[in-house]
Amino acid sequence: GNFVKTMLRLGAEREELRVVVDQVGAPSWTGDIAQAMLGLLTNLAKEPAENSPPTGIYHFTNSGAISWYDFAVAIFEEAQQLGFPLKVQRVVPITTAEYPTPAKRPAYSVLSGKKISAVLGSHPPHWRSGLRQMLKQLYTQ
Repeated sequence: GNFVKTMLRLGAEREELRVVVDQVGAPSWTGDIAQAMLGLLTNLAKEPAENSPPTGIYHFTNSGAISWYDFAVAIFEEAQQLGFPLKVQRVVPITTAEYPTPAKRPAYSVLSGKKISAVLGSHPPHWRSGLRQMLKQLYTQ
């Protein structure tokens, strides 16, 4: 599922939400991922074979790391500014132990984007920028 859409749905239904605070990641907007992939493919098409970038796995994430709790708070801040209909009044931080899931989740799951940034010659936008773009698109739908 999509965390942002889930938070918006739950935030419209409930006054209080409990969100995990001890797991950190780097949220990434698909619009930014698509731009990075387009840039990578454009670079590959332009470069002669002998100058092509290193092969292997490339990770892309928006810049900035944040806990799921802090991300939920940011989602609601941005959504309220845009006028989304929200009921949520409180976001309560909880631990992973308080929210058991079938799959064990790592406490820190931020991937390194150094390789793709070096090839593209730029750093990815901050996650908050991607969040704003996504929310603007959702709001106008």
